[in-house]
Amino acid sequence: MNTQTFVTHMPDKPGAFMLAVKAISKHNGNIVRVSFNKAVDFHTLFVEVRAEDDVLEKISKELLGLGYLKNELTESKVIVVNIKMDDRPGSLYPVLKILDRYDINISYINSNEHDGVYQNFKMGLLIEDPQIIKNVLDDISELFPIDIIDYEKEEPNLDNTIFYIRIGNEIQKMFDLSPERTMEFIRESNRVLQMLQDRGEDPDKVFEHVLHLARFMAEHRGDRFDPDISMIQLTERTKMHVIEPPCGSNTYILENEDGLMFIDTGFAIYADEMMRILRSLFPDIDERRKMILITHADVDHCGLLSVLGDSEIVMNGKSAEGLMRQYNHTMDHREENGFHLGYSRLSMIFSNYVPPDPSRFRIIGKDVPDDHEDMMKIDTIKFGDITLDVYEGSGGHLHGEMVFMSEEPRIMFTGDVYINTKGLTKGRDEFHSLAPYLMTSVNVNSERAKDMRRAVTELLNRSDKECMVCGGHGSVEIIAPKKSV
Repeated sequence: MNTQTFVTHMPDKPGAFMLAVKAISKHNGNIVRVSFNKAVDFHTLFVEVRAEDDVLEKISKELLGLGYLKNELTESKVIVVNIKMDDRPGSLYPVLKILDRYDINISYINSNEHDGVYQNFKMGLLIEDPQIIKNVLDDISELFPIDIIDYEKEEPNLDNTIFYIRIGNEIQKMFDLSPERTMEFIRESNRVLQMLQDRGEDPDKVFEHVLHLARFMAEHRGDRFDPDISMIQLTERTKMHVIEPPCGSNTYILENEDGLMFIDTGFAIYADEMMRILRSLFPDIDERRKMILITHADVDHCGLLSVLGDSEIVMNGKSAEGLMRQYNHTMDHREENGFHLGYSRLSMIFSNYVPPDPSRFRIIGKDVPDDHEDMMKIDTIKFGDITLDVYEGSGGHLHGEMVFMSEEPRIMFTGDVYINTKGLTKGRDEFHSLAPYLMTSVNVNSERAKDMRRAVTELLNRSDKECMVCGGHGSVEIIAPKKSV
């Protein structure tokens, strides 16, 4: 069975929801999630239904026939007008007849009497066909003086009449989304809202964070993509290039006679910007052998997997399974956590993430238990004069998480098992704070995540030498061994 979220536009009248439920029940659809909040949007109801594909298709047709189904955003506008009417009985009636003629809803109305001579009627008019706005205003102006008010500044209480339309249109333009992708954004932002509201969060704060996430990612494209780029000579034969982007994971690139080995690749939204940097660093990149390691299968670490199409992608079985689920459009390991599902899908939408073709995977590690509580060594990878021991974590941050460690030179790539929070710039720290709020926690198992951080400390303590620690986010650290905590 599959699950589909229907975004319905409900008339504001008794029995509207019952009619939608009746249509779903008629085809034996199982309603698994419902979300409606009049304080956020008067009309938009989200109904998630689990059923076979043919049943979902029948339900879709039924809701469409009722006029409830929203498959795309309309360019609806709220025009707030002030109409100066004569203060006498019946003055309002001809205005209402004009609005009825053009099938316009009143989303807000307020009036006050002025010296018994005239009344100021302030109205919010919800107009779904922008082409008729001029006709409406012209017809009303033939009866009474009319002024147009910019409600964005003066009438914030009107927002909930068309909230999802407004936020959807903003995101659609920001990322040049298709109507289908825009509706997916609306569904997933509502999922995040419902989850956080159940925990007592204010809707305005939730959507403020969603928009902050989107705007931050969008505003750092092109010339505003300003990563910190550095190079470290690891051995006589191997260099390491470090790219720390405004948001998304760091990208580490080892370079030697064997070619290029990438460890994580950041967000897909910056693919063009990253490729310009890579071609500047490696003019012969197309001719060189390329290998990509991922520390885990989150979308902010896997953005270039599909872009660097001639590279081999090396990972453990659990991460491969997660990426294959993404490729097949089913829930990956992150999305199995209900608190993380909406955020993960929003990240995919905003970053235009495309899962890689599984035929490019090389899976390492044999006979690894599906569930274990240790930081377990599962394999070794050789790259020129660098040998990386591969450790699989217990899944505190994400099922399939890995840590890569070289003893000579002593360097560790930790992904998000350990990150250098003190090494985040102000902007990166600002972005880094959004996910914990929108997901409630970036870890799928907080206790195991703590255990894995302790396991990283234990790996550091196996030698009395300092170690260069390269986290998924934040600057590179030199850490001396110390007692585990």
